Amino acid sequence: MSLRPRRVAAVMATTALVISMMANPAHAVFDPIGTEPTGPYAQPVDANVPKRGCTTTLSDPTNASSSIPAVQVIYAWHDGNGNNYAAFVERIAKIVDRMDWSVDESTNYDQHINLSCRTGYNTSTYAGYAQALVIPEKIENGVIGGETPPDVIADDLGAAGYDNANRRYVVFEDFDGTGTAHCGPVCVGTADEWDSGTLLHELIHLHEVDHAKVTEAGIDEISDVMTSQYNDWQLDADFNNYYDPSEPAAMLYTSKYPDPRKLNVAGYSVFTTPTCCDVGYSNDLLTAQERTIEAEAPYGYPSSFTVSGGGWMQVTPPGPDNQVSARYYDGRRSLTMNVQSYADGFVSLTRRPPVTAGQRYKFFARATTGTSGNVRLRMSWYNSSGTLLSSTDSSLIALNSGWQEYSVSGLAPTGATTVQLSVMTPSGQTFAYLLDSLQLNHCNNGKTTDGCRLDA
Repeated sequence: MSLRPRRVAAVMATTALVISMMANPAHAVFDPIGTEPTGPYAQPVDANVPKRGCTTTLSDPTNASSSIPAVQVIYAWHDGNGNNYAAFVERIAKIVDRMDWSVDESTNYDQHINLSCRTGYNTSTYAGYAQALVIPEKIENGVIGGETPPDVIADDLGAAGYDNANRRYVVFEDFDGTGTAHCGPVCVGTADEWDSGTLLHELIHLHEVDHAKVTEAGIDEISDVMTSQYNDWQLDADFNNYYDPSEPAAMLYTSKYPDPRKLNVAGYSVFTTPTCCDVGYSNDLLTAQERTIEAEAPYGYPSSFTVSGGGWMQVTPPGPDNQVSARYYDGRRSLTMNVQSYADGFVSLTRRPPVTAGQRYKFFARATTGTSGNVRLRMSWYNSSGTLLSSTDSSLIALNSGWQEYSVSGLAPTGATTVQLSVMTPSGQTFAYLLDSLQLNHCNNGKTTDGCRLDA
């Protein structure tokens, strides 16, 4: 596994929760301010971050067994740096509000974090809300003059009563600590770099999720799925790994091949049920099957797809792990199109997603070949009678041995009610290519350069 550029840990679960630590050397000075992520578009400034507010309130936060599952925010301190709760409590609450904003803004589904508060504060004021939300806790065994390990924090919180199965504890360390996710005896996501990307990243790890999407060649991990403090605040905006609020029942791989674990972060118990629709970064209109081409067996016929013209398709057969072969994302099979020269060849989604005339849509797909060949992406617009109105094509794409993402966008013409998505190969070619990770964005967020998510 390749290392992230900061200290991290992943929760690796089989039947029991196991922690796999992937850590860089500790930095010498912790950073209670942090660096807020800026992509895929800028977050609102502090004054404009929506206040999430309390979703459950307890007189005794250590007694949460009858409460709904929720996140409990902890300000952790020890004698080495003292108790600076009063100075930082509102800053911490604002970071938590931004974490919630990030979850909701990731997609055009309304979804939020359940936050646990304590009674005794006037939550109509921001100061009161912050104090109700953020609980100070001294880490009695904190390391003075060195890094405090996550298990020490978990043990101290457990001893103080913060050990409820209905809680995920998000811990802001006011000392030299570790950005990590740790379960045992308490499930804690910790960080001494205070920003929403880091803390949300660690919270997601507590849902038994590994790092990022995994390429085939060399089985490398690419850190553009999990949020980070560097430039990405969104959850899996491609809906191809971990998170799909449009299909909460769709289970997605959470770790690299050959790990068989599957889940969907959209069903995280500390998150609210996703509800369509609002305005967000990813507005994908495809199903999980259409995006990932996840079929039951190699050499089979991939459901949800149709071939016409010159060529035939199959689920990509297995092959060596160190070559482009059987996988693109975490063990899923890709689609192989075997192009024949006698006619233009088309691989198309069988279903035509609904569209609204006059609005913009953008079609993405990843493709690769072991040889060479040319393709186009095509959006074919149909009216309510099923009559083809027109098509929007990409430029001619010369495929290569890398998994590249390609896209084409267009306005649905007058009268259009559905669109068919296809990858077309001009006649005169004989080669094979692999197709995967399709996506159709409805360009409604108005915040990226063309109203859709940016190209990968």
